[in-house]
Amino acid sequence: MNKLSGLTASCFILASSIISSYAQSAVATISEVTGSGGNFDYTITLQNTGTLNLNSFWYGWTISGNNLPSNPSSAGNSLGWANVLDFNSIQWQNTTGASALAPGQSATFTFVSTSTLSAITTPPSGASVAYTSDLVQFNQGIAGQSTAVFSPTVASVPEPSSLSILAMGSAIVAISFRRRAAK
Repeated sequence: MNKLSGLTASCFILASSIISSYAQSAVATISEVTGSGGNFDYTITLQNTGTLNLNSFWYGWTISGNNLPSNPSSAGNSLGWANVLDFNSIQWQNTTGASALAPGQSATFTFVSTSTLSAITTPPSGASVAYTSDLVQFNQGIAGQSTAVFSPTVASVPEPSSLSILAMGSAIVAISFRRRAAK
């Protein structure tokens, strides 16, 4: 009987270590474009850095509650998931049978808000959790079920004036080369 108990305990320990090795993780960036009427158009790029498929993403929510500074609108995503506006947070859920976000892959999630980028990224605002299931499970950091809480970092986007200066400089250089080549 002792051998059976020892074998059972060994199997339990092995199974526990395998399950805990499937901890989920994700990273995200957020960028903003000023829209019209005091609105800001946001794009979040979520990358699955874990080992299991992700099937839902809750932006602006943690166990402590919904934490965006204002109610977002016009949610969308590149995966075809359902977009659920939940007061001052957003749930994107794969309840439509669309593609899961596979390990190593990225997807984009969009929304509109009256809050500035600074307001939307100052903690606790923007804290988020991603899930392996299509159902939000109201947990965080559970191996095989959800990521730990993470916040998207601000993506560096060049200013339009910087891009125009770069384009103008490139055009001047190109014209200079043509004039030299013509001589």
